[in-house]
Amino acid sequence: MNKSELFKAREQRILSAALVTARGKGALDFRMADVARAAECSVGTLYGHFLSKEDMMAALVQISLQQRHEWIARLNEMELTPMERFVTLLASERVRLLRDDVLAQLELLVSHTELWRRAADQRQLALRALVEELVKALEGILQDARQQNLLAVGEAECSTLVARARALLLGFQLQSSRQTLAPTAELAETDGLLDALANLLAGAGLAEGHAEWRTRCREALRQYPALPEVAIQAPNAA
Repeated sequence: MNKSELFKAREQRILSAALVTARGKGALDFRMADVARAAECSVGTLYGHFLSKEDMMAALVQISLQQRHEWIARLNEMELTPMERFVTLLASERVRLLRDDVLAQLELLVSHTELWRRAADQRQLALRALVEELVKALEGILQDARQQNLLAVGEAECSTLVARARALLLGFQLQSSRQTLAPTAELAETDGLLDALANLLAGAGLAEGHAEWRTRCREALRQYPALPEVAIQAPNAA
């Protein structure tokens, strides 16, 4: 391998070690020294890749979010109604978060607190772009529905609808998370989120469009890609 490939391989090993360490010590409680030990490198080497611990946390979140790009493209090729695509795309975010408690906690910490500001500037821009990609995809689905005369609202109302849907998703995640003091068990089921999102869209005038829409959404969700390699490989795999 050349220097660039070696650098990337070492960074993957460090991120894998960081995730293993966070799983063992907690998303907030792991230290750079712990990661260096698990990755079999010096703390100085870590800082050659990451500006800070928060930058490392943001990098893990970035890897998790990058699955979304491939998934959006795949979802757009499926034979789904606009309502089904919208609901499935947001529900797939919940599926992704449910797969790994620590990655989910890191994402909530980085995305919804000031921690993201402590990441490197380039990382902040990348994270923002990934968040905007989801918003644009959701707004694009609603635009398709408008063009098909399935939704009679303006662009401003579409943006508001997307914001409300994202807030609904966040509410489900926060209220049903095992990391909260009093999780709400009935919100843990994906069907509850599907119904809540469908009701939100119906209130705006976008109907299901298919009698078996729940089944079709669940079948689409089963095609969601596996965890990224960094989330499943051993720290010394690279």
